[in-house]
Amino acid sequence: MKNHSLQVLKSDCSNLLVTTEENKNCDRTPDFLEEIIEYPPELGRGYIQEVELSRGFSLTIRDYQHHNTNLTEISQAHEHPLQFCFKIKGQTISNIEYASLKTGETALCGCGMSPKMSYSFSEINQEIDIHIEAKLLTQLFGIQDDAIAPHLKHLFRRPEEEYSVSTRAITTQMQVALQQIWQCPFQGMVKQVYLQAKVLELMALRLQQDMSGEIIQCHNYQPKRKIIEQMYQAKEILESRVENPPSLIELAENVGLSLYQLKQGFQKVFGQSAFQYLHQYRMEQARLLLYEGNMRVADVANTVGYSHLGQFSAAFKRKFGISPRDCLKGKV
Repeated sequence: MKNHSLQVLKSDCSNLLVTTEENKNCDRTPDFLEEIIEYPPELGRGYIQEVELSRGFSLTIRDYQHHNTNLTEISQAHEHPLQFCFKIKGQTISNIEYASLKTGETALCGCGMSPKMSYSFSEINQEIDIHIEAKLLTQLFGIQDDAIAPHLKHLFRRPEEEYSVSTRAITTQMQVALQQIWQCPFQGMVKQVYLQAKVLELMALRLQQDMSGEIIQCHNYQPKRKIIEQMYQAKEILESRVENPPSLIELAENVGLSLYQLKQGFQKVFGQSAFQYLHQYRMEQARLLLYEGNMRVADVANTVGYSHLGQFSAAFKRKFGISPRDCLKGKV
């Protein structure tokens, strides 16, 4: 079937969503508002879930699939809020490179003026967005207006200044929080408190990425794309060989770099060494497997590359403050 191109102004797309009142489910209390809107059948299928966590603080969950159509959205220049975006599946391509996002990436967008842009989307799209007013962010995280950390100053630009965008990889810790948000089992007030806690956790993890190293992708800094691609390739190799990981020398050879380039590049792109990333990935995978409750502790240890159960248990407890056996039993 031949694909057709559809161009939608942002305001027009918003109107299209508003007209689907019969497909909207609402949960409203004095301090909590949740809306689930079915995706317009003219565009595809799926839903958009909007949750107002508090005034000036909202969560959006998108899970939809377009028809065989290349959907393009045009966004006019506008004042941009603080935004934390996590692309779980799919790809958003913008005519301005720094505003593009692909599967497994997270973007942190600061305040300021967003230029006119056009976006095209992949057929399948799953993402979680967080919007928060700058003043509320500084209050929640105890950031003093006159003492903003250098690595966070790009987030707080004046309305007439062009906003900043920094792109990083979604970490395994973020994956856990994203999954818990996606599968939230609660309703009403308990749901609001639970989502607020998980959203704050996600925001803290994402802010830490910018504070711990250089911004990977921003207006005034764009490292060589090939180096970034090689670092992602190295990360994928580590994840695929978690039971028997390669040495750093072997890993460097596999991605076509020297040992020095691998060490430097991995630290810059992911904010930690390859060894630290592997350890963190093993622990997070172990926690997910234990949460599922389908494997014995010894089997989980072997799956994530530990041949000695005692070493695994000690490492797990250092990481999470709880033994693997207690985690398997559902204790927190």
